[in-house]
Amino acid sequence: MTDGRFRQVVVQYCETMIEPAPAGWPLRKLLNQLERYYSAYMLIGQYYGWRNHGAPVPNLSRLQAISGQSPRQTASFCATLEARNLVFSDTLAIDKRQKILRPADSLIREVGRSCAAFLKAYDAIAGSDLAPPIERDAGLLGEMIHLSATRVRGSGSVIALYPRVLALSGYDCGYPTLAALILAQYRRRSGKEMFSLTHSALAERFQVSESHIGNVLGHMRQAGALMPPRGPDDAVVAEELVDEFERWCAAEMAHYADLARETSVW
Repeated sequence: MTDGRFRQVVVQYCETMIEPAPAGWPLRKLLNQLERYYSAYMLIGQYYGWRNHGAPVPNLSRLQAISGQSPRQTASFCATLEARNLVFSDTLAIDKRQKILRPADSLIREVGRSCAAFLKAYDAIAGSDLAPPIERDAGLLGEMIHLSATRVRGSGSVIALYPRVLALSGYDCGYPTLAALILAQYRRRSGKEMFSLTHSALAERFQVSESHIGNVLGHMRQAGALMPPRGPDDAVVAEELVDEFERWCAAEMAHYADLARETSVW
């Protein structure tokens, strides 16, 4: 964080996280809520633990035990992903009664989008070259997610240490909305061109309803994390939250850099 390039790489990370979603079925919208994202993260980690490390068969019942959602929610979530060819239910060759949950590369890349962006940010400061092979190879990205999921299950998630970021991530579209507001704060400081922060503009960008954006901003105002705006484009994030977000970014950059080195060795 003391490196002069740190805030610039956080800007670039935020730019990545608020990019408009690609056309088609709204996968990004589905994953822009922490419980669903965590379930997908654990699904990927479970599969690569089995494929690469001899862990137990990655089936639905095992995912339900670690997904962070109720068993019913987990089953419904997996059914939704499977209907869109984002997860495949394969028959295990050595036991036809067993079904494994295999994530599609497209799901791995979307779940790993933030991971890869943090790794790229680390490279920019450290002068390393960890991100390119993982960005190119969904299998390497999946392996890195497995290593992260294993660490999370053993010692807790990184985000738990950042309660304001954690709370916002629990809302539908809470995390990308926070990234947009942090980015706007940086642009405001540097006098760069702003983008619209109206409810309608953010809702259109993130493919959600205006009420979802209102819920996020309402929580921030009640928590004292968002200054009461003078107008729709004047929302100002409290410096305490900006500082927490920067510390969260630094922790995630270090987390994925450490795991990427293990991944490259594997």
